[in-house]
Amino acid sequence: MRLVLVLVTGLLVPGIGHADMQTVSNQRTTPPANARFEIMQSELTTQETFRLYRFTGQVAKLMKSTDADDMWADMHVIQLPKISNAVRPRFQLFTSGLTVRDTFLIDTDTGKTWRVVTGKERGADGVEYEVHVWQPFAN
Repeated sequence: MRLVLVLVTGLLVPGIGHADMQTVSNQRTTPPANARFEIMQSELTTQETFRLYRFTGQVAKLMKSTDADDMWADMHVIQLPKISNAVRPRFQLFTSGLTVRDTFLIDTDTGKTWRVVTGKERGADGVEYEVHVWQPFAN
């Protein structure tokens, strides 16, 4: 009888029975344990969408080509260790959801951490353009 009362109350009173439901987050999927790649997107902007090769730490950023097509552009990770014959995932991306500045790459074996930073470079033609790199984080 008590179970029936709880079920009926949960159906009649909005919100009861749904309190434990979590908001679904589409910024990240849960990859299989041995997945080689993962895509992560900042909660703040779709411009911060990354593809991580979890075995070696290589990161690519979703960009627009000169033809306005979506493409993955490889990013430079300063002092990324060279890992030969990687056999398991070792790297992970994290974004805080509060600021784009708080987006990190971590080597889960060593704890070495990088932060994504944006800078300016000048091309051979003299035109200045924006670059995104992963800079070692002071541990």
